[in-house]
Amino acid sequence: MSSSRSRSGMNGGLDLPSLTPLPDEEYPRIVDSRRTPDRGYYIALGLVLSVWMITPLSYAYLIWYTLLSPGLSGAAGLTAAIFAAYALTEVLFSIYTLYLTSYVQKPTPPSSLPITTRTNLFLKVLHSGLTYPVPPKGVISHPNGNGNGHGNGDADADADVREAEIEQAEEDFQKGLISVAELYHIRDREYEESVGMRERRRVGKMTEGEKDVITAFVEDEEGEREKKLRDEIEGNVLPNGNRDKWGYEGIADDDGKIIKLHPWDKRAIDFRERLRTWFNHAPWSSIRKENILSWLAWSCYGLPLDEVRKNEEYCEFLDYSLDLLEARTGTDFEEGYTPDVEVLRLTLDPVNARARPLILYALSNLVNTWLREVVYPYQGMGLYREGEIEYLIRIPKDWTPEKGKTVPNALPVVYMHGLGFGLLQSHLLIKHLIKSLPTHPLLIPLSPHTSQSLFHPRHLRPWTRPELVESMKTICKQWGFWDEEARGDKMGGVSMLSHSNGSVAHGWILKDCPKLIKRSTFVDPVVFCLWEGDVCHSFCYRRPATALELLLYYFIACEVGIANYIQRNFDWTENTLFFDEIPNATDPTKTAFFLGGHDIIIDASRVRRYLERHGVTNGIHWDQNAGHGDGLAGSSRDRVVMYVGTGSTSGWEGWLKSGRRRHSLGIDDFVNRGGRRKGE
Repeated sequence: MSSSRSRSGMNGGLDLPSLTPLPDEEYPRIVDSRRTPDRGYYIALGLVLSVWMITPLSYAYLIWYTLLSPGLSGAAGLTAAIFAAYALTEVLFSIYTLYLTSYVQKPTPPSSLPITTRTNLFLKVLHSGLTYPVPPKGVISHPNGNGNGHGNGDADADADVREAEIEQAEEDFQKGLISVAELYHIRDREYEESVGMRERRRVGKMTEGEKDVITAFVEDEEGEREKKLRDEIEGNVLPNGNRDKWGYEGIADDDGKIIKLHPWDKRAIDFRERLRTWFNHAPWSSIRKENILSWLAWSCYGLPLDEVRKNEEYCEFLDYSLDLLEARTGTDFEEGYTPDVEVLRLTLDPVNARARPLILYALSNLVNTWLREVVYPYQGMGLYREGEIEYLIRIPKDWTPEKGKTVPNALPVVYMHGLGFGLLQSHLLIKHLIKSLPTHPLLIPLSPHTSQSLFHPRHLRPWTRPELVESMKTICKQWGFWDEEARGDKMGGVSMLSHSNGSVAHGWILKDCPKLIKRSTFVDPVVFCLWEGDVCHSFCYRRPATALELLLYYFIACEVGIANYIQRNFDWTENTLFFDEIPNATDPTKTAFFLGGHDIIIDASRVRRYLERHGVTNGIHWDQNAGHGDGLAGSSRDRVVMYVGTGSTSGWEGWLKSGRRRHSLGIDDFVNRGGRRKGE
């Protein structure tokens, strides 16, 4: 499933990465916005047209019936009248959907974030990716040469010296003699010298850095060196260098002075390439200052640039943000505006809603109603409401709040579903959860604004963050899942599983009530690295060129309720989840991330790199060949369900045969505690 290699045996049981490293990213990114559709695209196009054509055919039939068939009578006339009645319904519904599409076009209110919160958030985004990832302790990993070491004796000798230098640096880092930043500078010395980031070494001559080291040993006054060493130790200064050079390399110093990265700094290049996504992957050289300011005005305030310029405070923050962005990208933006560069402003651009026939809504809502009112109640689930949030819940026989807080196989499970067709789309997973985790309570909040629930009063009124969090707290208190006033194990909590957009609600709870969640399972999460724009571009702006992209676009992305939610109510400042907001994020028994290498919505490789940069190792479950949603399909679903219930995926391939029964009986939990019952 995932390409992995075990290292625990050679490193004394340390929690080390088990995945094969991702290949290095290549820049500039070549993104062809005019991709040639493949054969599957045209097959999917036929399916889409067969659904879309129902509405225009209804218009045509109604015109024919009204104007050209006055002589029909008898059975033929009755059949024609029935079809005419249906056609009239579709025609009227199409007019209603045109009204809804027009209704959702109105812009959202401007951001109400306080200036301090907005500043901190923007700085947090800009500082993401500045720190170097820390290699796991005990792992020595260095390049096997630099690619020049064949066919030339001098090159071979240089490569050997270079490799020895890197290996020594690796060992020094493991011993704590150098910082991680210095380690990466040594690894990248040849690159940094070639682009002018540092002075190239010359035989027989010292660099400026080496001269500084020598100068540091010369005392202007007696005892100066000893005092300097003592200050460094007491001040917790990194060894073998000063903080500015080898410590945390940011874009602002302790006094707030902005420090610009070198244009060829790999971190600056990486950020520039990702920022291009917000300009529909336009060449960096074509993006000018006014284009950037237009995007900043939207991303910071949710307003057009002209509106922002009317407010002096807003203008000051915009200028400060521009200076920071220039520092982060290592460039100075040229004056002017490029009209051909498209600036993606999600909540200001027209809502990309497309009409669909009433029968499609009717069928999907009918199936969802049948599942909600008949199938799941038959399987022990009940439908309840807290405020305006509806939810399904199953409480196992003999389950008690005390068991839920102390017995591993009685931990309540909450599932947050993603965008699509609601229960219809999630049915196989819900069925699996009901059958495989019979001793766990199961709670499923129902999200009408992401489920095409046209006839629901909340179809065009998405949940708000306070509403969802408070409702979940109340629900979990009412059913005994969680006690806010208790301490320690007596507080309880839930195992939360979220898929795709469900990770937004998952993130809200983690940020506002982290103690409610004891175990987090993210499958294809959209909440990480939202500032890079991949999710926004893939879901709302990409021109479909494959079957999956076209089906995603027509049947999900441009449905009026979902489009309204994404393009008018999706606030990236609220929905972005930063790594430090996840409790126990590096503990693989408490937090897991299931990602697919062929995801067409999120850039899963970027999410994985983001998590690995912050120290996640065995908590990442990577399937190179999986697409968006494949983690909850087929045998992969077994692995996710096992983790949700047990906090482990060890031996997941055979879990259905015997493991889930043992878990339900509590046998595995008893064995894992060394034969001791809970509390003994």
